Amino acid sequence: MKKTAWIVAIACLLFGLNVAAYDAVGTAFGALTTAQSLGQGKANIGAGVGIADATSVFGQLSYGLSKYTDGRLKLGLVDDYNTELAFGADFKWQFLSTTGDSRRPMDMALGGFFEFTEFGGQTLFQFGGQFFGSRSFRMSNGSALTPYGRFNARLESIEDADTKIRFGLNGGCAWAVSTTINLYGEFQLDGNDGVFFGIDFNMM
Repeated sequence: MKKTAWIVAIACLLFGLNVAAYDAVGTAFGALTTAQSLGQGKANIGAGVGIADATSVFGQLSYGLSKYTDGRLKLGLVDDYNTELAFGADFKWQFLSTTGDSRRPMDMALGGFFEFTEFGGQTLFQFGGQFFGSRSFRMSNGSALTPYGRFNARLESIEDADTKIRFGLNGGCAWAVSTTINLYGEFQLDGNDGVFFGIDFNMM
């Protein structure tokens, strides 16, 4: 019974997201991160590509602001009929960690984000909040797989148009190939529907 209730709830959520995102622009960068924090003073540099309604290529820089908080800056190009420059920034605070306590279901984090780009000759701003959930599984070869998901709620403001509330969902998996290299693959449902792939390297 509980399993059926969860399936129905998830189906309703996905249907609601598709309806809410029907005329949404969507984000250009995907999520490409888990709920786990980097750690204070650590920095990662990465790159990604989005194969979606609007194709995008971008780079990002992540920095650990404290033990459980990190921020990212993103810069890239988005191609939706015209190639435009896109800029984004976000942060997350990990409020639940499975490290040292395997009874906890997953790592969880809350945060916010901002995004700016030109869309159809008009300026687009997006501001919103985001929730992350993930769980790492250590492999026998020393690497780790981390399935993750992100839910976001945001305001999309397009020049000469009404500001609207939109929602988005990302789900994917991170593969820690080594202590310094992570690979990402995910799907996105938020108006800019598609798949995103990324890689990042630990610099410090």
